[in-house]
Amino acid sequence: MSSNKVLIVDDDPELLKSFQRHFHGVFDQRHFHGVFDLDVAPSGMDGIESVNRQGPYTVVISDYRMPGMDGVEFLRRVRDLSPDSIRIILTGYPDIDTAVKAVNEGRVFRFLTKPVRTEIIAHAITDGIKFYELEKAERELHSLKRWRKSMEAMILAFMRLVEARDPYTAGHQQKVAKLSKAIAEELGLEKVRVEGINMAAAIHDIGKLYVPAEILNRPGKLSKIECDMIKLHSRVAFDILSPIDFEYPVARIIHQHHERMNGSGYPLGLKGDHILLEARIIAVADVVEAMSSHRPYRPALGLEEALGEISKNKGVLYDPDVADICQRLFEAEAFAFEE
Repeated sequence: MSSNKVLIVDDDPELLKSFQRHFHGVFDQRHFHGVFDLDVAPSGMDGIESVNRQGPYTVVISDYRMPGMDGVEFLRRVRDLSPDSIRIILTGYPDIDTAVKAVNEGRVFRFLTKPVRTEIIAHAITDGIKFYELEKAERELHSLKRWRKSMEAMILAFMRLVEARDPYTAGHQQKVAKLSKAIAEELGLEKVRVEGINMAAAIHDIGKLYVPAEILNRPGKLSKIECDMIKLHSRVAFDILSPIDFEYPVARIIHQHHERMNGSGYPLGLKGDHILLEARIIAVADVVEAMSSHRPYRPALGLEEALGEISKNKGVLYDPDVADICQRLFEAEAFAFEE
């Protein structure tokens, strides 16, 4: 069965039989646009029943003059029941008043006059299907844009929630996201991956919601138990985010951002290319920003020492290509952390 269904409504049984013979239920339009399944109905009321029981239809075609319910009224009701269906009207009595009424009330896509050849009907159906698919794509794009805006708002809320609990890392996630995005763009990654990296980096510490604030903000050295509790934040983040249907593997990226090339990281002990590239990028950006900034347990170490760390351990702890690009961005003054 085709995904495109067409309904033709006309009180002339011979005309309906002619359409059915020509289209054979499923019409393979070799010179037109795909395949459609054809249903017919002998009256407006029967057409409404078909829409309710067998719809939605991609294209609905109706005769204008029919007993009981004329074509304009029928298509107006179809518009209410199935607003996305493309509506076409047939009439043997063309006049401007009929056309205006059909457009205003039935929102018709095309106005055809009888007698009409089956190839004209086929072309009209083909054009209707194409228009339906264009409008569907536009609706999906609009929905995607709205979904992305909702995701962005949710990410911002998560980011602010984390940073409200930990003033020492206020702005940390934003800075890591900006550096991660710059590295990803310099690597030449496609736009969708860059967007995914930016989104994941912006909330990479969301799992710290699980860690008591007094541990996050405590000056001095932490106990092993406290360190182990903090290390759980990437796994907690995965548990929080994995049920959400992101476009990108955000939960997995955040889960892996503390993994290291030699397998010494956590929580999974992954090595090399088994770590997502997105996570390897965030790992470098995270270390550079954290070492450059003040923390409760130590003063800022500075950018020079941070870049020295990733340079010394590239290929061991950090992806060498990512580390090199990060260093070049700062040395060429193509990137700087905003205060």
